[in-house]
Amino acid sequence: ISPYTNQRDDEFGGSIENMAKILVDIFYQIRDELGKKFPITIKLQTNDSVPGGLTLDTSSKIAEILAKTGFDAIEPSGGLYESQLMTKNPYPSKIIKSPEDENYFLPTAKILKPLINDSKLILVGGIKDPLSADKILNDNQADFISMCRPLIYEPDLPNRWKNGDLSPAKCTSCSSCLVVMRKGPVYCVTKKNLEKNS
Repeated sequence: ISPYTNQRDDEFGGSIENMAKILVDIFYQIRDELGKKFPITIKLQTNDSVPGGLTLDTSSKIAEILAKTGFDAIEPSGGLYESQLMTKNPYPSKIIKSPEDENYFLPTAKILKPLINDSKLILVGGIKDPLSADKILNDNQADFISMCRPLIYEPDLPNRWKNGDLSPAKCTSCSSCLVVMRKGPVYCVTKKNLEKNS
């Protein structure tokens, strides 16, 4: 759906509606195959961070189309491989150095949520603190919380929080796990190095 990479001039390129068409077509194919009770969610690119790429303004319109189509939930995300190359950053996710850096797709979620009334919103991106995540849900800024890197470091993290240990996720957000994933099985590089040196 990115105009940066989608240079097609057929029914799947050009206009916002055309770029969204492949997602709409996939939705209806899944719905036809699996029925109305099967939940269909989508992780939606919202900002490419490259000149001529997808912007939040365009992706907001696409999100509206997807919600009206019937997607049960939308998870806003951002960045693409080309943006990593252009910024010389080998890692595809933002580095988190302080609590202020956490929940970095929350501003995007706040814009999208009123536009997708027919769909739930899943928040991902730098979520490390259970109290912060709980507040986001209680304030109706998101309907679900999604995590990736913290669960690579601590697969049992949700149970730790559920059992009363509310300290933040131990993940350092270095994103090395997403680099090694391109070459083989995913694992936490930081945790593996700590175990080697202990």
